[in-house]
Amino acid sequence: MFYSLHLVWQLILLGLGLAAFAVVSWRWPKASAWLVIFLAPLYLLKINSWPITVLEALIWLFVGAWLVKKIINHEINSQWIKGYSRNFILAIILVLIGVFLASVFSADWRVSFGILKAYFIAPLAFCFVLGSAFKKENLLNLFFSALFASSGIVAAISLFFLFFNQLTFDGRLSSFYLSPNHLAMWLVPGLLAGVALWPAFKKNYQKSLWLIVYVLLLAILYFTYSYGAWLGLGAALIFLALVLGALKGMTKKQWLVLFGGALLLGSLVLASQLFGAKSEKLLDIFSSPRSSWQSRLMVWQAALEILKDNWFLGVGPGLFQKYYLAYQQYFSVPYLEWAVPQPHNLFLAWWLQAGLAGLVGFFWLIIGFFKQIKRVLLKIPSLPEVFLMAIMVFFLMHGLIDTPFWKNDLALIFWLVIFLGYKAGHRAC
Repeated sequence: MFYSLHLVWQLILLGLGLAAFAVVSWRWPKASAWLVIFLAPLYLLKINSWPITVLEALIWLFVGAWLVKKIINHEINSQWIKGYSRNFILAIILVLIGVFLASVFSADWRVSFGILKAYFIAPLAFCFVLGSAFKKENLLNLFFSALFASSGIVAAISLFFLFFNQLTFDGRLSSFYLSPNHLAMWLVPGLLAGVALWPAFKKNYQKSLWLIVYVLLLAILYFTYSYGAWLGLGAALIFLALVLGALKGMTKKQWLVLFGGALLLGSLVLASQLFGAKSEKLLDIFSSPRSSWQSRLMVWQAALEILKDNWFLGVGPGLFQKYYLAYQQYFSVPYLEWAVPQPHNLFLAWWLQAGLAGLVGFFWLIIGFFKQIKRVLLKIPSLPEVFLMAIMVFFLMHGLIDTPFWKNDLALIFWLVIFLGYKAGHRAC
């Protein structure tokens, strides 16, 4: 779902905003990079009938300013890809080959190449330029602060939707996003980024503000009733506890306090669901023949049937629903869910939309990412990198029942996490 900017006054305001951003990109590139991440939810705004979102426009202005500076200074060379491992570059090439071939042979070039542009080319260009523009700088604080601030603003806006009871038909909070799950998938990385920033706050007013934003994020996340996001957040926090405990040498008592607190928090959330207004939704997950779980099982079965006929090239980015509806004829019972743009599984989504080559490249990137940061932690117990891994754990765990990549803002975050992880690993060499 996109909100089209087509009225004259909207286009004038947009033009002024983009012009101001172009000036910032030219004079203060680090500030503009921060703004790209902070303003990532603006992917929901599409510019008139053009095949471009506001987020993409911001990315290309940032990249364009860097490129023009390089041309003026006669610095155009291959240095922008140096500093990255050979395996990293090869994995990205494999991903791009997979997505490109899937797009070429797809049933709708316009849709598939649009996703190739928005989810791969634009964020990859942003990441490479970011790494080239700030080669010697640690960009983790920029990334975490922009992500935390953005999720905080989104949560504050969502509070108004909650206050005025602007909810989905089943009483869940989606704010201005297409679904509650989309809202939750943006909030959780912000929550993890907020934890990473906590040690940097020394003054009482900073800690108080952090606490207010954090409580707001947790409250808004709760009202999305996105069990997949909760599962992913829980897995990420357990991962953080294990790794940070190992790095800091926590005592047995500290471990007990940590896990006791986590268990208590989880129990309170579960109890509120069992005895609250959404108790039916939770209790029916596995027992009701029309629950979201049963619907997902049907979607996965259909996805596997589609893969049998398209296992090598996939069906092309953005075309799952087209095939999903066509494959209804192979099932004796009607689908429980008809509007299914994604197969509710990150790994099936990669295989179906990027082909076998894209899926292999994806796994290659993920394995290399964790190996690179492990090298950092073995040499320098640098805690910020742990939070990059925690965000990736969230992506992978939530990805078991949803698709936290195949969306403009999440694709940008995914590629930034990957790049920053590899950049950190290179520093440890």
